[in-house]
Amino acid sequence: MKPSKYITRIITLLFFLSAAAYFGVYAYKIFYGSYETAAVYEYTGESTLPAEGWLIRQETVLPNGGNLEEIAVAEGENVAAGDVVARVYSTQEALERHRELERLEAELERLNYIHTRGAEESDAIRLGDEIISSMTSLRFEVSRNQLAQLGDQLDGLQELVFRRDYTYSTSSALSDQIAELNNRIVELQTATQSATSTVYSPVAGIFSATVDGYESALTFDILEDVTPDSLRAAAGQRSATSGQELGKVITSFDWYYAAIMDQSVTKRLSTGSAASILLEGAGAAQKMTVSYISSPNEAGEVVIVFHSNKNLSAVTQLREQNIDVSYGSYTGLRIPARALRADQETGQLGVYRVSGTQAEWVPVELLYSGSDYYLVRSLTQGELSQFQSAKLLRAGDEVLVRGKNLYDGKVIE
Repeated sequence: MKPSKYITRIITLLFFLSAAAYFGVYAYKIFYGSYETAAVYEYTGESTLPAEGWLIRQETVLPNGGNLEEIAVAEGENVAAGDVVARVYSTQEALERHRELERLEAELERLNYIHTRGAEESDAIRLGDEIISSMTSLRFEVSRNQLAQLGDQLDGLQELVFRRDYTYSTSSALSDQIAELNNRIVELQTATQSATSTVYSPVAGIFSATVDGYESALTFDILEDVTPDSLRAAAGQRSATSGQELGKVITSFDWYYAAIMDQSVTKRLSTGSAASILLEGAGAAQKMTVSYISSPNEAGEVVIVFHSNKNLSAVTQLREQNIDVSYGSYTGLRIPARALRADQETGQLGVYRVSGTQAEWVPVELLYSGSDYYLVRSLTQGELSQFQSAKLLRAGDEVLVRGKNLYDGKVIE
């Protein structure tokens, strides 16, 4: 073999060994010799427990309506016994006459307003300025996507335009138009009355248009000595609905959430304790109180009954809910789970904080365990000097998550 071939092979081997050594050292630094840090920041963790349950209210179902009905009250609105909750029309023509009647009554109200206020209030220049101002405000709110008051703003603008249109009408002309509207309204009232039936609320309470079949199955009566089995049995007695129900009236401001949970929750929840329950569709979490805890069944399940007499209007359409019950919150300094260490001699928990180019041991107290993090606070005893206070763990500090052979004062490169 020629000498040049030996030289080529030797050079190739040296190159391979050099590359292997380089990557070996690099890998060693990555897995054994390097350090990884994470920032400390303040955080609030919620302690939650899963639950399966139903909302229980005292409810009176209204009679069936029909295909042509008009609900007169809003969801969650208070009604008194005898209040009108709906109107049912025998024909489509009767429904259209009623809507025309409402439009004419609104127009009559505006004309009477203009007629009684006089010429001073009907000044065209002033009304024009108000219309421009209203349109500008409306456009600004729409551009900001602030639509909550859009309906009221449109009604106000329509009122101004209507008043301006009648600015130059004489008093006698307005009187004639008012008389003509009154006659037309009387005619429509006479024609509509015979084809319309009115539904009144039989009881006082809060109106809901949602009828789900649980109204007679899940009542306050089942809460006495309720068990997981009896609660499931009651929910299974849900009746079929026709779809023609006008709605219901919730007759008590007290409402309950009866939840089936593992018996281990009794270590954290007890009768009289508070909890927050986030019900889907209710917006903010509902603050409730534990009013009853059943004995466990053979499967280790208990029924926890939560009670509230607030925010009923926010939960009128809710019934079956699978949720997490929050029974407490903890605020502390959040660190990655890998950053928490224990002193091998004393067992004291702590972290290694990066202080300049050194690792500094900071004892901490564990407050809360998350899925991949802990909430901690610095361990302190008695009064601290200014120097000692400076050594406490604070938000914004960097702690070591990974590092080999760490000790207090070790130089970190």
